[in-house]
Amino acid sequence: MNSDSIKLTRQQLYERVWAEPMSKLAPQFGLSDVGLKKICRKHQIPTPPIGHWAKIEFGKPSPQPELSQIDEKDLQEIRLFRRQFDKPATSSVPAPDIKVNEKLVHPHELVNLSRQKLRIAEPGYRDRGLQSVHGEECLGITVSKKSLTRALRLVDALIKYWESTGGTVSAGNPGTRFSRGEDTVELCLTEQTRRHEIPNSYGYRYEATGKLTFNIDSWGDGLRKTWSDAKKQRLEDVLGKVALQLDVWIDHFHDQRLDRECEERQKKRAAIVRQSRKEFSEKETARRENLDSCVDSWSKSQRIQKYLNALDEVVECGRLEYDDEQFQKWREWAQWYAIDLCPLTPNLPAPSIHHVSPPKNTPIQELDLTSKVRTAFERAKILDTDELASITKDELKERCGERVWSLYEEASRILEGLGYDVSDRKNSYY
Repeated sequence: MNSDSIKLTRQQLYERVWAEPMSKLAPQFGLSDVGLKKICRKHQIPTPPIGHWAKIEFGKPSPQPELSQIDEKDLQEIRLFRRQFDKPATSSVPAPDIKVNEKLVHPHELVNLSRQKLRIAEPGYRDRGLQSVHGEECLGITVSKKSLTRALRLVDALIKYWESTGGTVSAGNPGTRFSRGEDTVELCLTEQTRRHEIPNSYGYRYEATGKLTFNIDSWGDGLRKTWSDAKKQRLEDVLGKVALQLDVWIDHFHDQRLDRECEERQKKRAAIVRQSRKEFSEKETARRENLDSCVDSWSKSQRIQKYLNALDEVVECGRLEYDDEQFQKWREWAQWYAIDLCPLTPNLPAPSIHHVSPPKNTPIQELDLTSKVRTAFERAKILDTDELASITKDELKERCGERVWSLYEEASRILEGLGYDVSDRKNSYY
């Protein structure tokens, strides 16, 4: 980084803000005390509270908190540019003297590549007759053929200076990207035009004026973004100021990026807590529903037991006529059901009141099948209904190679008619 900025670690800045009042320290960095406090807050550096220095002056104790450890690498180093928050955001140090050669000698690789593209570019209507390249990587230059060489010399000088200070440059779409680390600002060079009405027409023609303008197409509160040729000023004379302001913009974007990353960390932490609370709420709801269900089942089990006991008394007194065999089976089942409902008792196998015949395994040849399905099953070499019942829909599709939903639907009907349980198949026809 060049001398236009100051580098400090968190520890160094922490020691300095606790060594002297911020109102005296901040001007050493070209900042206001409010601006310096913003930087400390962003980098999680504690600052002296109101009244701290008065207590120190009168020999009274004023606790100094320790500097906390943080994991974010971007917050470990503080980069301060010499600019003031209460004035237009420009660099307060002298601008470097950037010399622009009278001829384009040994141009930068990007400048040379852009020169080749711009020379063959056809002036477009949207560029008001100026040379420009759209849709591919090229330096952000939009000028007339007459001003092209000068524009290339200006950009070449600026790029070479920027790289000499440790920065990097790349061709954007559009724009020339000036970067330091992860932060980038795009700069374009354009030529001003003058519009003239075409006689007897609703159209206009544009005349290049030869006046060039550097422009940063971004938003920054109070940051300068344009430099233009004027009566007493040419861009060659303010190229150093442009370079300094690029660093100010880089610093601005750096702060914005750190703020965005901070917001993302905040959102992630909040999302984790929100998700944790949601999961706890869902589990709590499930626990309550389960408890309510258990209590209801236990209560119902108790009521059934009381009913059965009362029923037994009525039967013993002979006040109720019943079929002895059927009643005993039903009584056994009712007792089992009451026990099965109760969450405090182990599960027992259910007694059978009505005998249900098990499904009969039948050869495929004996089934009443449609011709299409019979052919498909024979081609798949399915032997009997037990095998058919064990085949999944995907396996059936792989073996038969047909539109599986129609085969699966008919197979389910056949199996159900033979007594197989197809309750898990009916919703899978499609």
